[in-house]
Amino acid sequence: MFSLADLRRITRPLVAAACAGALGLSYAAAQVPAESRTVPNALLSIDQNRATVVDRIVADWSEAFAKSDAGIDAHQLRTLLEGMRADHLLAASLAGTLNGLRQVIAGSLAAQEATIGKAGTIFKALGDPGDDVVYTPVTPCRLVETRGTFAAVYQGGGPFSSNEVRNYAVQGGNGVCLAQLPAGLNPSAVQLQVFGIPVSSAASGDIEILPQGSTFGSTATQIYVGNVAFNTVSTTAKINLANNQIGVQVRGGGAQLAMDVVGYFAAPIATALQCTPISSAGTLIPASADFTVAFPNCASGYTRTGGSCSGTANVPSGYLVETNATGCVFRNLSAVATYSATATSTCCRIPGR
Repeated sequence: MFSLADLRRITRPLVAAACAGALGLSYAAAQVPAESRTVPNALLSIDQNRATVVDRIVADWSEAFAKSDAGIDAHQLRTLLEGMRADHLLAASLAGTLNGLRQVIAGSLAAQEATIGKAGTIFKALGDPGDDVVYTPVTPCRLVETRGTFAAVYQGGGPFSSNEVRNYAVQGGNGVCLAQLPAGLNPSAVQLQVFGIPVSSAASGDIEILPQGSTFGSTATQIYVGNVAFNTVSTTAKINLANNQIGVQVRGGGAQLAMDVVGYFAAPIATALQCTPISSAGTLIPASADFTVAFPNCASGYTRTGGSCSGTANVPSGYLVETNATGCVFRNLSAVATYSATATSTCCRIPGR
């Protein structure tokens, strides 16, 4: 088995030759004296020439995959390769056999699943550039579970057959997801964690999720590989707003499907201004003095938008002199008696999303 250091040592001349060829130079002409040469990192070179590397692997292996029991066509192979980390793509470029390449692909998918498991839910995007929406993450809840092994809004139904399409409503008040999708909510899109579970080790294919009623076949939301028990991906799924449904098609060898809702995108809620008064404690104004009674601070999330001042009724010696940015200035003309006064802040906020 090659170590990463071995792979780097082997592939440096291959990558250098490929880069030189792209520039119209011979490999020998592209080299410089050792004392002035900067040897590129092999993984960096792979990333810089990713399209070329992917094209070459697809050209070399797509026909063999098509004839095998893997059920992966050229488009699916390209999608898998484009999503690989540089080290996995490097290993794929060095695979000498079809079985070796399949093992690299399986390892890459397993690494992606492990990363998701360590990091928690991964969100690929927040919001939609074409819509005024707000993203709200939620505690994951299971929307679809074809195996029937976990509680879900849509539980059971068995595995998808090849090219089968099923539709699912995503809206507020959906059973298991009731707390996460409150009643009355009709999101424009949801963030999903999708699990494709092949029906057998020989069953590979892809899953596509679109708004209900869309034409399938032009994209792949997830590629599933037969010899990987749980293939998973995080995706943003737009919804048919006319009926709040998404459509799911499974192609290839057939698979069970599980989907968790981990967040949703919905239009902001327009709400009325919410205001509340907060009054200070009664403050005694000393005899023969002017004194400022400060406006009290508003609670967190509120802003002071105004204020008012008041004093003990029927006390002719005390009166309001002025109101300024900080409070109420009172004057007590009595030489012997105190005078009680209060400052009140009007605190407002805009609630809702």
